[in-house]
Parts: sequence; C-alpha cells; structure tokens
Amino acid sequence: MDIILLRVQDTLTWPELSGFKGCLSLSGRAAVNKKATDGDKINALLSRLLLTYEIERRTGLPERKQKFINGSYGKPYLKNSELQFSLSHTKGAICAAFCEGEEIGVDVERRDRRVNETMYKRVLSEEERFHATSDVDFLRFWVQKEAFLKRLGIGITRDLRGVNSLELPDTAVLDCGDLLIAASGKGALDASVKEVTVNELLDKFTLKL
Repeated sequence: MDIILLRVQDTLTWPELSGFKGCLSLSGRAAVNKKATDGDKINALLSRLLLTYEIERRTGLPERKQKFINGSYGKPYLKNSELQFSLSHTKGAICAAFCEGEEIGVDVERRDRRVNETMYKRVLSEEERFHATSDVDFLRFWVQKEAFLKRLGIGITRDLRGVNSLELPDTAVLDCGDLLIAASGKGALDASVKEVTVNELLDKFTLKL
C-alpha cells in the first residue's frame, strides 16, 4: 500500500488555482464548481488532481481515459482496473492511498481536532471508552474505524460503535506530526507516508494548461 499526503496551505486562494480546472474532465469541473466555499473548491480540485496524476502514473491511463464506477454504497472504483484507491481530507491536508487488487481505506484527521462528549458517545463502544484516556486516543480509534469502513465500501452508513477498533484486521494508525492517518487493507501495517507539496503536484499539470 502506498500512502500520499498533500499538505494544503492556508495561504492558497481559489483565484490562483481555479485555472487548473481545465486539467479535469467536464464532470470533474462540475463537481468542483458545486462546492459552496472557496476552501471546499480548493480541496475538491487538489483531491482530483492528485488522484488523476497518481492513476496515470500507476496505470498509464491519461485523465480522459479514466472512467469510474460506484459500489453499492457509493465507493468509487477505476473501471476495468485492479488499482484500488481511497481518499480523505481534513483541514490543511489531503490523503490518498493506492493498492493493486486489494480493497483499501484511508482516513486523516488533525491531532488537535476538538472533540466532545457527544462524539465519544456516538463513535466509541464501552470497551473503547475504557481504553481512551485522551482525546488523541479517541481520534486514533475514530480514524481506524473510518478507514476500515471505507475499505469495506460502506463508509459511515454503519453505526461506528459496532466497529471495534481494538480488533480490526490489517488496520493501523500512522503519526505524521500534527496529523493522524489510518490505513486499512493489505500492507497497512507496514505502510509509510510520502509527503508532496501543492507546488510539486501543480507542476505535473502546468504544461497541460
């Protein structure tokens, strides 16, 4: 499993990035345009550019030939390909994971995200609450559950309290400074994270503008 982490600076603005929509398909551009805020548009655009570039690098398929289908609960798959992928984002970061032929899931969250008692009750089982001695412990359990359910392709449609993060197979949390990244699937226990910058990603598309 390969995990790519893209750091997204607060200083980025939509006007300076909007021209890169031209590197996306018509449906991709429409999906970005539907976002309500500039911040959401930036995340959507960079997520699609990252996915587009990594798929082409791994399969040889240019953006115009990348076709997707959805599973029963909306999980996207690359049509006619063994390449599996998963995407997640949080404030200041976008994370993507890739694997050949095996279902995977990834989730990213900030270590300093504020949590409250309602979230504890909604996410953790009684056993997990016993083991959660800090908010960071809570976040570790949470991202593991999310990554595992993404791997199954059902996302948060399932009650998170019924997923025991203490017993999830092939699921791990990686510490990346101010971020926690959970990965689930083949190779998750040995996975490492490769960080790329926004400029490095955009450089891949500059000649296509």
